[in-house]
Amino acid sequence: MTSIRTTLASLTAIALASGSPVAAQTTNANPGNAAPGAGRGGQFEFERIPVPEEDRRGVFISQIGATNRAEARQSGSNSYVRIIQNGDENQVDIGQDDGNHHASIAQDGNRNAANVGQQGQGQTVLMLAQQGDGNRADVSQTESQAIYSAAAIGQTGSDNLLSLVQDGSDNQARLIQNGDGNAMTAIQQGDGNRLSWTQDGNGLSDLRITQDGGQAMEITQTNTGAPPSGNGGG
Repeated sequence: MTSIRTTLASLTAIALASGSPVAAQTTNANPGNAAPGAGRGGQFEFERIPVPEEDRRGVFISQIGATNRAEARQSGSNSYVRIIQNGDENQVDIGQDDGNHHASIAQDGNRNAANVGQQGQGQTVLMLAQQGDGNRADVSQTESQAIYSAAAIGQTGSDNLLSLVQDGSDNQARLIQNGDGNAMTAIQQGDGNRLSWTQDGNGLSDLRITQDGGQAMEITQTNTGAPPSGNGGG
């Protein structure tokens, strides 16, 4: 139990780390739209997600609870997966193809789901922490160059949905959902994108962010509403 709590806290801390004030913000008055000028004017400096220092390879799984499922597939010998599940009916499915890939996933609660694909000859990094019930994260990372791509994701609450696609080189995303029934979709295409996106509230709408290369954006969505029916995951 201590290992699970410690790992979850560590992954969440990495996900929450931020290097600058908010540059683009949505508030209670209009929770579905980013403020004008998001990511412009040099206001936003993204703090890079670090490559883990540990140099282990293979798959490591720890489970406490009932009917948890974890499946990992690796092609090649230079990738690492660590999965920690605490609770019931949690699910992780991950595939790592070629390259040098790292994924650390911690689930604390019930019926959380994570589906991950990491591919390409380069290096990808994923830190994912889910705490609560019925959260779902779908992540696809592709990196074929010498510079790595990375994502740090934290979901705290219930029935949050998140989808991230990174397809290019040197892309980084820090995505946080706090609350219930929130939805988030982000696509990073091309090279050198930076995205920091936080949802803090309930039932926050999906802004469906797409970055096409060399773009930086920071978004904060907040409200105090109740989650809409049918928006949950799991």
